Amino acid sequence: MKKLQEEIYSSIDHEFTLNISPNDLLNIMQAYQLSTNDLAGPYHYNQQTAPVSFNASTGSLLQVLQQWPMQLNWSQLNQAIDELLHNWLQDYKAGAKLGDALILCQSIQLHAEPTTDRILSRYNHQFHLVLTHLLALATNEFDQYRYNYSKSFDLTTGLPNHQLMLKLIKKAEAEHINLGLLLLNLNINADKERKINTDQSTLALAAVDLIQQHLSKDTRLFHIGPNEFAIVIEDLHFPAQLNLIASELIHAFESSLPLVNNSLIVKPYFGGVTTFKHTSKAHSLYECAKLALHHAMINHYQIEMYDQHITSVFSSTHTLEEAIIEALQNNELEVYLQPIVSLPKHDSDHVTCVSAEMLLRWHNAEWVGISPMRLIDTIYKKGFGKIFIRWLINTACQRIAEIIATHQNSFALTVNLSSPDLLDADLPELIAQSIALWDIPAKSLVIEITESDLLLDEKKAMSVINRISQLGCSFALDDFGTGYSSMTRLRNMPISLVKIDQSFVKQIEQSPQDREIVLSIIQLAHSLGKTVVAEGVEELSCLKILTEMQCDKIQGYYYSKSMSPNDFNIWLSNFQNQSTLLTHKHE
Repeated sequence: MKKLQEEIYSSIDHEFTLNISPNDLLNIMQAYQLSTNDLAGPYHYNQQTAPVSFNASTGSLLQVLQQWPMQLNWSQLNQAIDELLHNWLQDYKAGAKLGDALILCQSIQLHAEPTTDRILSRYNHQFHLVLTHLLALATNEFDQYRYNYSKSFDLTTGLPNHQLMLKLIKKAEAEHINLGLLLLNLNINADKERKINTDQSTLALAAVDLIQQHLSKDTRLFHIGPNEFAIVIEDLHFPAQLNLIASELIHAFESSLPLVNNSLIVKPYFGGVTTFKHTSKAHSLYECAKLALHHAMINHYQIEMYDQHITSVFSSTHTLEEAIIEALQNNELEVYLQPIVSLPKHDSDHVTCVSAEMLLRWHNAEWVGISPMRLIDTIYKKGFGKIFIRWLINTACQRIAEIIATHQNSFALTVNLSSPDLLDADLPELIAQSIALWDIPAKSLVIEITESDLLLDEKKAMSVINRISQLGCSFALDDFGTGYSSMTRLRNMPISLVKIDQSFVKQIEQSPQDREIVLSIIQLAHSLGKTVVAEGVEELSCLKILTEMQCDKIQGYYYSKSMSPNDFNIWLSNFQNQSTLLTHKHE
């Protein structure tokens, strides 16, 4: 990478021209009250004023100073100044500091007489001010040039960037040249970078090297963002050319990407558009390619080419997302409660209900049947996660307080948290405040998580989990058996409740395999002192099998679907008053 950056800076230096004309130099001298005769000489190089420590970083500048002529006419002075500034920029490009150069220039001294090296000219100070002015001017102009360069090129890869790509597209469209635009996302997030112990620069350079091996001369590669590239084909002959390039690159990425002391298999996403297909007046060619790439990424398609239906889909998605955020801000989201029923112990035939799961709902006439997962994903995607979780925790504590007050009995609600919540260091304090505000027992609030929630940053998540556990709250592990289940994690985490996913429970009567899985989970959880909840119980036959397996609790439509808080309170009163038998399906 260092070698490539040197090549890039070399290219910058090669193109950069410092243009200080004799007239410019004269104006600068006159600003310091100097004439051409005042700087004719004699000059002496004083080695004692040149610190040895500067030699390594300012070698080119030092060489000019050591060879500075004793006498200079006007033409020679201009030439010497040009050489000094050129050599200084070579050192500056290699990392030298301007302050060191200013000190080093003090080694050239202007004397009063050719025969003496002791008496300094009264113009010596102004001469050094002129050198300071010129060095600062050259450095500033070079920095400005490098900055302007960086606005058009990526300094890590040397590739033209997003701005140059847009200019090329605009020029080609104005000239009615058929274009193909293919966007590529490497599909590498920060977590994956952390796991392979590498950085974006290293990844980008390795990816560029691989991509360029498979591009022809009539294509141009651009680096348009973190882990994102654009390939532009000028004078496109047929739309399928984009598919061919994408397919070839997908095949190329099937081999591991060589990194320093590591390797990585990359499965990139591609979104493309051609001027043959681009008929949208509302979106530019680049915007259409971005829509295609986004569509590929959210649907896990490796290649997606733009057509009009993608615009329609994203227009509808945007409208829905705006409506969801508006519902959150207008307090239109609701919570429903689904009972968690405790199965009988020993010889008892009666079931009890002292807990429920809180579920998110949104009733809207225009948007019917929007899932809780879609609501939550949108809220966090739009940056409203902290506002939402504050509302959710406070609402849960309020409902617990109301149920306990109404039924004069202990009661617990489980609340689902997501990955970002478990990385929020402020969450334990928020929970503590809500528990205190509604004056409820901390054990009444059960935090439900999945193992996948821990994978983003397990160390940080465990810190948050342990602080919440210290408040007295319980934890439930949801969807056990479907993902990354680790016996060590289950044993060591402060989990009191294990929930068996409904995908294993619903077919328990017909599937011997599911029955064995469920029984194994129950026995394992019990051996570790955990309570077990089976989700998705809809039939009496399923309920009886779970009872025989000594499952502790069940949740599902057999006893009740989720209900509004008011309906739940009515249901719970009837359930408690009727002293419900195991086989009695309560409506």
